Amino acid sequence: MSDVVFGVHAVHEALSTGRGKLLIVQGENPRLLPLLEEAKALGVTSRQAGKNELERRSAGTRHQGCALEVAAFRYAELEELMAASGPIIALDGVEDPGNLGAIIRSTYALGGAGVLIPKHGASPVTPACERSSAGAASLLPIACVTNLARALDTLKKAGRWVYAADINGEGTLDDFDLSDQLVIVLGSEAKGLRPNVLKRCDGVFRINMVRDFESLNVSVSAALCLDAVRRA
Repeated sequence: MSDVVFGVHAVHEALSTGRGKLLIVQGENPRLLPLLEEAKALGVTSRQAGKNELERRSAGTRHQGCALEVAAFRYAELEELMAASGPIIALDGVEDPGNLGAIIRSTYALGGAGVLIPKHGASPVTPACERSSAGAASLLPIACVTNLARALDTLKKAGRWVYAADINGEGTLDDFDLSDQLVIVLGSEAKGLRPNVLKRCDGVFRINMVRDFESLNVSVSAALCLDAVRRA
């Protein structure tokens, strides 16, 4: 099974993991020469394509003149996240691949250990997600589990505290003891956290806002939480 990754950074990172199968470039763009050289060094076949082909294959995704056919994304095991240092971001029902990609990007940039997503009712790591992550999806452990609540129980038994972000939280993030060994759980913007997931959490906090507003985008919330842990 193959996927297609679009965009210079995402293609570069996917090549670096050995997932590349066919590199497709548009015309003779000097910016794409490093990708062509990298593909050649790795034994990945390259070919040129017209703008229309890339536009059709990308279906509106910004492709920057390049695409890479890759082997299907390899998810990490939960144990890989447990062994890594830094906070884990767990997502309950985040369905937009762009939001997932942005969260992966922030988690990598701000020192997170990885991202945990459920197999059902949420976005998987798709080519659009990889493009939104700017290549971070190839650098960060991302685990996909059948039962998110049970996975949180496993992480708690391994010594991690599990905190949830919710608009009805009993305190702010500043009221909690922040450490690298945290799991921060975020729900979908439409439905929030499921009760079965929420009851697994050791604490529930809200993100304070200067002006009265219903909620923040989930990817923005993830970045704010990760930065708070980083500064603690």
